[in-house]
Amino acid sequence: MSQERRSHVRFPVIHNVGEPIELNVSLGGKMICIPGYILNLSAGGVGIMTLGKETKELSEGMTFDLDLNLPHLETHNVAGTIIRIQKGEKAELHHSDDEWFLSLRFTKIKPAFSQNINRMAEDWSICETKIQMNLPDVCFRECHYWNICEKPAKLKEEKIKAK
Repeated sequence: MSQERRSHVRFPVIHNVGEPIELNVSLGGKMICIPGYILNLSAGGVGIMTLGKETKELSEGMTFDLDLNLPHLETHNVAGTIIRIQKGEKAELHHSDDEWFLSLRFTKIKPAFSQNINRMAEDWSICETKIQMNLPDVCFRECHYWNICEKPAKLKEEKIKAK
């Protein structure tokens, strides 16, 4: 059995096909901005898909800056290191360089923001366990993951107000 390398629980961020971000990196002595989408997030880092040919110029170990802006979760000046770069399946299939998956580790993040991400991850994980166990009343409005949740089990606002 392989040992888990992550020290933080991560959760998916697929709200309307991912949340857009701009990854700021220094390349060839100048700052460039690479558009992408957040795929998953933890207090320790983020998984993103980037669009554009500039990503092929990046390398593991490079530093980055980005602003995260998710519903009810916003922070500026997050910094970190690129720890993994992988060409996307569609890019491989079509022999292009315009789809890349990056794993980014945070090296600078506000403690309050990190704590909020951890709360979101914990609530997401509890929900997943309840769903797998077919338990009733999986969803609750105080869930920290609520604002980006797209699970079928999510309560509708009308049902909550009726209670």
